[in-house]
Amino acid sequence: MDTGLNSNIGMRLKAVQPLLEGEEMFLANYSDGVSDLPLPAMIDIFRRQDAVASFVGVAPTQSFHLVSVEDGGRVKSIQHVKDVGMRINGGFFVLRKQIFDWIRPGEELVGEPFQRLAAAGKLLAYPHDGFWACMDTFKDKQLLEDLYSHGKVPWEVWKQQAAQPKEDAGR
Repeated sequence: MDTGLNSNIGMRLKAVQPLLEGEEMFLANYSDGVSDLPLPAMIDIFRRQDAVASFVGVAPTQSFHLVSVEDGGRVKSIQHVKDVGMRINGGFFVLRKQIFDWIRPGEELVGEPFQRLAAAGKLLAYPHDGFWACMDTFKDKQLLEDLYSHGKVPWEVWKQQAAQPKEDAGR
């Protein structure tokens, strides 16, 4: 479906709302990321919760330090981003149809609607420490192409599942 060249994620979701009639929940993603995310497990946990939305929370992959500064510029602390314990939105979502009640015209999904959902206790983050990468920059593209050319493609979970031996039905 053409959701518009200048539409943000919230606007794109609202545009496809009529296609989701009768669905209890649905999946969405930013489409610029790859992961070995166990999607069935994420869906199962979401299904058992009283939440409207869930996203995968991943550790940042960038290499930088977070700096805490006092008034006047005196540094209080410096920590590598991976040591802070924070997660970023990995761009994979499980949503209930009620999400459309939380998105106002023109709003970005993760902006205002997710803020309101978090305040209401209706937003989940599914922590994932496996493989996750996005392709936002040329450097990201090179990294993913290098992994692919060397046969290291952990995001191709469908191939890994097909290679696993099947249990005998009689056991």
